[in-house]
Amino acid sequence: MAAAPVTDRLLDQFVTALTRRKASCEVVARADAARAGARWIADRGVVRAVLADDPVIQGIGLPDALRAAGVDPIMWPTSLGRREQLGLEGPDDVCGVTAPALAVAERGTVVLEAAPGHGRAIDVASRHHLAVLPADRIVETLGEALARTYAPGRAAPSAVSLVSGPSRSSDIEKISTLGAHGALTEHVIIVL
Repeated sequence: MAAAPVTDRLLDQFVTALTRRKASCEVVARADAARAGARWIADRGVVRAVLADDPVIQGIGLPDALRAAGVDPIMWPTSLGRREQLGLEGPDDVCGVTAPALAVAERGTVVLEAAPGHGRAIDVASRHHLAVLPADRIVETLGEALARTYAPGRAAPSAVSLVSGPSRSSDIEKISTLGAHGALTEHVIIVL
């Protein structure tokens, strides 16, 4: 479901919107993607990463790069119990690694589709979220992303998550809290 080649304008629009939403990102060549992802994860003190079993993640060699950085890569579906996935048992700092089906430039949003190798909770059950995004999956509008996701004749995913930065919530006094209902940090590696 690849989009047309990404333009500089579309890429800049996505990066600007993403960083406005308190996420971080970097644009890298394919040859540097695994090293960049492993470095970002290791720099957070993460010792375990739960990775979507996706050709994008496997194709850049991220599991091997994580092992080399001292991070234990666990492929989804995992045998870890929910308490371990949530960091309630075992290491506290766990990173979920996803490969978005699409991304929305105008909103800085990644579109995650549930699939057998891409669990619904990978991005929310961990303290950190790393998304490995091929640049050609960036589209301009949410309408375009949803039209592709739910295109006639295409089997709809069982769940779709629209992730726009770290999880945040505000209480009645408007005090914002990051990581309230999901990842405390989000980083997107945009692969050219």
